[in-house]
Amino acid sequence: MKRNPGKWMALGLTGGLVLSVLAGCGAQGQNADGTANREVQAQEQQGEKQDAGQEAVPSYFNETGYPIVNEPIELNVMVAVGPMSGDFNEMPVFVQLEERTGIKINFEQVSPSAWTERKNLALASQDMPDIIIGGIGGMSDSEVNKYSSQGIIVELNDYVEKYAPNFNKLLEEKPDLDAVIRNPEGKMYGLPFYQELVSERIPDNLFINKKWLDKLGLAVPETTEEFYEVLKAFKTQDPNGNGLADEIPLTYRSNQRLTGELSLFGSFGVVDNDSHLMIKDGKVLFSPMEEGYKEGIAFMNRLYGEGLIDPEVFTQDQSQYIGKGQAEEEIVGSFIIFGDENFAGLERARNDYVTLLPLKGPNGDRLWNKYATGYDTNAFVITKNNKYPEASIRWADEFFTVETSMQAIQGEIGVNLEYKDGKYFIMDPPEGSSLNEIRSKICPASYTFGMMTREMIDNTVFKEDMTRKLERCKLYDPYTPEEILPVLRLPQDKLEQRANIFTDLNSYVAEMKAKWVTGEMDVEKTWDEYVETLKAMGAEDYVQIYQEAYDAYKAQ
Repeated sequence: MKRNPGKWMALGLTGGLVLSVLAGCGAQGQNADGTANREVQAQEQQGEKQDAGQEAVPSYFNETGYPIVNEPIELNVMVAVGPMSGDFNEMPVFVQLEERTGIKINFEQVSPSAWTERKNLALASQDMPDIIIGGIGGMSDSEVNKYSSQGIIVELNDYVEKYAPNFNKLLEEKPDLDAVIRNPEGKMYGLPFYQELVSERIPDNLFINKKWLDKLGLAVPETTEEFYEVLKAFKTQDPNGNGLADEIPLTYRSNQRLTGELSLFGSFGVVDNDSHLMIKDGKVLFSPMEEGYKEGIAFMNRLYGEGLIDPEVFTQDQSQYIGKGQAEEEIVGSFIIFGDENFAGLERARNDYVTLLPLKGPNGDRLWNKYATGYDTNAFVITKNNKYPEASIRWADEFFTVETSMQAIQGEIGVNLEYKDGKYFIMDPPEGSSLNEIRSKICPASYTFGMMTREMIDNTVFKEDMTRKLERCKLYDPYTPEEILPVLRLPQDKLEQRANIFTDLNSYVAEMKAKWVTGEMDVEKTWDEYVETLKAMGAEDYVQIYQEAYDAYKAQ
């Protein structure tokens, strides 16, 4: 389950453990230079304890206290990162943890555009890291099911029970989380990124250039038809005043949860999302098969055909997207993203753009996506290459303490985070920088695992970026569906069936959307054939899997 319901993304990579190895000839249990070899000693001690009927604890490892290991070790980690992320290897939270625990983490950072290919290559070749981390990305339940059945992903139950007191405390306090992170057999293969910020439930917002509206004497649009007229004016009336036809009336990144057009279908009575599922009157529906979806596609085709939609919406990556918002010349009229300062920069976000509420469609529909919660259930997994699972879990358990998790998600204490009188205060960024820019450089932010509980939120004094986001969520909330798909943990057989069906469905939906919107194919002429193809690919079976799970959830 990814940043739910669909939620936020999957990881994997190169390498085994970067640790000193036996070099040349030496006595048993020693390196060539005569120093102790922890692996050999651990195996010897393990055997002795097992022979004595005692529980084995490796000699390299301390069950409690610091450091976690008796001699420094290194672990290789693959992590998905964002376009603004700094070097994880130099981030204070990891440097401080190394000093305290004796565990050095060597990060390989992978961009979102390369993530799926890199992860799949690593797992298929078994040239893997010791740990895979991905708060945004993560590994899907189906991937974890596949690779755990092959012995590639390690079961965590015993390690968590013995060596993760902080995480166990969170599970006691959040029984809903405990239920979600285990498969139907009760096994746990990943640690989560658990966060209760309401901003994650309505992550995508629509923004429009108020400066341009004012210059052209236009009102903020409220309907899809008014939006069309405004975009047309943006394209033809040179609102940035440079005498060039360089304006991009509307841009987004197609099919992305935070920056995509998925919620725009709400103007036509359909809420699409990254699982392509919606609920209406207790019935689970496949959004891209609904009549309103076809109407939304036709509207987007109209915009695209008149040059009102960025022609790169189907191809641009996050860096290219943000680059348009922060170009020296202001060229964007409207865009979709989690926070406008992330796209346009702080000054333009404050002065030039305003939030655009969900647009009323031709039939009076006015909906916007809302997700169930902020879970990433498999944000930390251990691979079979990891020779130090005990130490890895103790290290990971640090991220379920308030102080470490705050510094991982919000920033470094003393730099952009201040702790005073029992509260955490987000500090002002340097002039000309946004809070998100600074945060992304010095901490993993959303690209991690850990927790941001309601209690932590209540004890945090946020700055303008988050308070503005929370205000937007309040504005959008009345337009969200009454029923939303909850976090559902599918039985293993259904999980496998779902995985086999969804990949092809998702690819076909994206392919046809691009062809229809760009005008390569006509949606009216090909719609019936498209629906029949989806059915043949298993769309109805896919829906039935979730209908049964949803019915069981409601019956609890």
